[in-house]
Amino acid sequence: MDEKTRRQEAVAIFRYGLIAPALHMGSKERGGYFQRLAGKEFDVPYCGRKRYKKGTFEDWLSQYRKGGLDGLKPVVRRDKGICRRISQTLIPIIRQIIRDFPSLSVSGVYRHLIKQGYIRRGEFAESTLREYVRKHNLRDEGPEKKQRKKFEKENVNELWIADFMHGPLRKQGKIKRKT
Repeated sequence: MDEKTRRQEAVAIFRYGLIAPALHMGSKERGGYFQRLAGKEFDVPYCGRKRYKKGTFEDWLSQYRKGGLDGLKPVVRRDKGICRRISQTLIPIIRQIIRDFPSLSVSGVYRHLIKQGYIRRGEFAESTLREYVRKHNLRDEGPEKKQRKKFEKENVNELWIADFMHGPLRKQGKIKRKT
């Protein structure tokens, strides 16, 4: 038996251990039992400490009734590793923007996509784009980019920075005024 199968069976047996008392309960009694389970924390094999919602236990019971112990084994998503939010037509556009504007941040790429009409605001989160760019190493694709500092300019006097504070108070009659 390989490691993956051993893990799946351990998790299935753990799940069965939690739902087994509910197999022959009435729906009202079962609901109360699952509610009590939802308030507890469990030491799940190969996962660590976890809490579950009442609906999770109900799903497990349904899966057990349909497929037995095999129905309780955890399954890996078929689309694991594939970004579901970023469409396949958008990927070459994102890559092109990063190549054309290598100093543009991921936030800037996201705003550019919205501004150019490739996506609508809220179609997917900026963090989704950030994760996609990081996972696929897209920042390294462009030409070598020159490190840029926020307050650095090419020539003297292109950028001036000033800081203002009020000076000491000056008495004008009985009233103190800022200088």
